Amino acid sequence: MATTLADIIVPEVFAASIIEETTLRDSFLQSGVLAPLPELNLSSPNGGNFVNIPFYKANLSGNYTRLNDSSSLTPNKIEQSSQIGVVLTSGDAFSARQLAGQKIGSNSPDPIAAIRQKLSAYINNEKQKDLYSCLQGAFGSLTANTSSSALFDLTIDSESGDTPTDLGAGTVSKAQSLLGDQGDKLTTIAMHSKVFYALKERKALDYVTNTEARLSTAATGASTINAFGGSSAGAYGDVSVPQYMGMNIVVSDDIPSSGSGSSTEYAVYFFAQGSVATGEQSALVTKVDEDVLAFEDVVSFKHAYIYHPIGIKWAVTTTNPTRTQLEVASNWSKVYETKNIGIVRATVTSPLD
Repeated sequence: MATTLADIIVPEVFAASIIEETTLRDSFLQSGVLAPLPELNLSSPNGGNFVNIPFYKANLSGNYTRLNDSSSLTPNKIEQSSQIGVVLTSGDAFSARQLAGQKIGSNSPDPIAAIRQKLSAYINNEKQKDLYSCLQGAFGSLTANTSSSALFDLTIDSESGDTPTDLGAGTVSKAQSLLGDQGDKLTTIAMHSKVFYALKERKALDYVTNTEARLSTAATGASTINAFGGSSAGAYGDVSVPQYMGMNIVVSDDIPSSGSGSSTEYAVYFFAQGSVATGEQSALVTKVDEDVLAFEDVVSFKHAYIYHPIGIKWAVTTTNPTRTQLEVASNWSKVYETKNIGIVRATVTSPLD
């Protein structure tokens, strides 16, 4: 009997390996920005298209009562509300003709092996695009931000009265100030490569080891740091992590931008540890098959997951939304007090354009 693709790639082992690699390569997860929450882990019998996360409001409301022997206390209520996250069910498939694998020779990986090597990075990139779409919806688009956006009070741009400039100390301080006495909980900055390399050109970056980066965020409960799409220390050693003004950096060219040339503006996101919740309704499932008539091997996968910025809710009934739908500002509303939401967005420019 001839060896088939199914004999070479065992689907269950293949899926487990991809899951491990995507976790290691996910810079947001490694930086501590993403927080896996039990409420969002729907691998249990819980199904549905949304996740309802009830919470008690941050502060008790009321006024002290002066006591005397003829008065009684009137109990106040503790208020409860809820966040609503929307489940995203996604998948894709890749194929390769077996003849193509024969032509490349034994010294190079065959096409299916190449797909296997690149799949974890592809999955992470796609999930990060979903996160940026959620954030764009919550903050409003870079070009049409309005006060009706759920997180308008946490934006730094022309609509808030701040003309976009190159990222500097003033922008970081303004971002922290928007959270009031909670401002020091911002520990990670996500930025476009054009913004990052402008900081590098100015020699404004500091470099620390993963161990030092973990220590610098220990007070916030972060357990692993990986800021620049690198690797956790446990897997790849104590690698160098870039920081700006004491904040770890995540670099991604999928971060929203608008305009062109010297008029280009970029979003920069400031995150607290655990400011984005993540969970899975169904774990990554991979399938392998062979078209015997076309001599073609196929790898497909699907999974259902949630990326949910803490402190807001999906305010409409649309299920499994596209990125375009995630980016609609009216689809989100704020449920936390502003300073208890650990995400701020600034709009900046880059001198490299």
